[in-house]
Amino acid sequence: LKSAAVALAVYLVALEAKHVLDEWRLSRVLRKRKELEQRMHVDKRDGWCVDDLKAYDGQDPNSPILLAIDGQVFNVWRSRHLYGAGGAYAELAGHDATRQLAKQSLESDEDDGAPLTEAELDVVRGWKEYFQQKYEDCGTL
Repeated sequence: LKSAAVALAVYLVALEAKHVLDEWRLSRVLRKRKELEQRMHVDKRDGWCVDDLKAYDGQDPNSPILLAIDGQVFNVWRSRHLYGAGGAYAELAGHDATRQLAKQSLESDEDDGAPLTEAELDVVRGWKEYFQQKYEDCGTL
């Protein structure tokens, strides 16, 4: 009976130590996440130029990633795996991606420069709505 009480006490101490360690680890993760969010934040502003976006092309892992769609600039850093260096949509980062999304092509050299059709404008509106739901609005182009 005495050894069972000792075993229970050891178990409870170990359980409490694990809880303290888990809380410490979680606080570290949350602190790092908050620091990352602060580094990736871009103040909302109007009047972005296409040239301004080039600095946010996703090549620097310590910098936000911006792209524009139909005059609205979005911070897509949370999807760095898609828009960052080597990502499937890296071609869109740091650019006005309106025409590429409308034409449903990642290759800007495939754009014939013709005015967008109504169907292509509908595609752009759909993408813009999606981005408005998912990503941070950084202002207008």
